[in-house]
Amino acid sequence: TKFSYIIKIAEFYYESSAKMMQQRMKDELNLNYSKIYKISNTNFRVYLGPFDNLKTLKKAFDDISPLNFENIEIIKT
Repeated sequence: TKFSYIIKIAEFYYESSAKMMQQRMKDELNLNYSKIYKISNTNFRVYLGPFDNLKTLKKAFDDISPLNFENIEIIKT
């Protein structure tokens, strides 16, 4: 099986909220590689990845730890 995971930061009802989170990550953590996935018209996921090895996945997870979110998920793609 192929190693492919994403780190889900959060899901939002409004796209504008997702974009604000993305901007916050750029401003506070200097992370310029987050993405937004439109799940439906009212559900937007902010995530990092996909990652193809454990080392880069761990580094990205450590990079976002200052956000102190309790619901960060690692999802197999």
